[in-house]
Amino acid sequence: MPVDQSVESPVRVISDADDLAEARLEAAGFIFHGTVPEPEAPRKAVRATTNILHFARCPKIDRGQNDPDLLWFRTIRVAKRHLDEVVGGGRWKWCKHCQQEVTQRLLNE
Repeated sequence: MPVDQSVESPVRVISDADDLAEARLEAAGFIFHGTVPEPEAPRKAVRATTNILHFARCPKIDRGQNDPDLLWFRTIRVAKRHLDEVVGGGRWKWCKHCQQEVTQRLLNE
């Protein structure tokens, strides 16, 4: 099912493997896997392998399929703003593979 960009919200919850496969097939946007805390609940400690933001085409996304929350973001600005507000500024990070790709792309330019 192709996604109509004109009516789609900038943040989408990925609820099953089909949604994840569709987001990866489109290869546009960013995918977060980790734990999104409840608004009024106390925040728990996070493991190093959770709360990671990837490019949609990153091969390491498959490692996060067991995490409770998968979110798709249209742009990095929306992703950063949303994750800083909901998860917390220092409680999420970039995937190392994706970070290296961006760094290498900038060096090549």
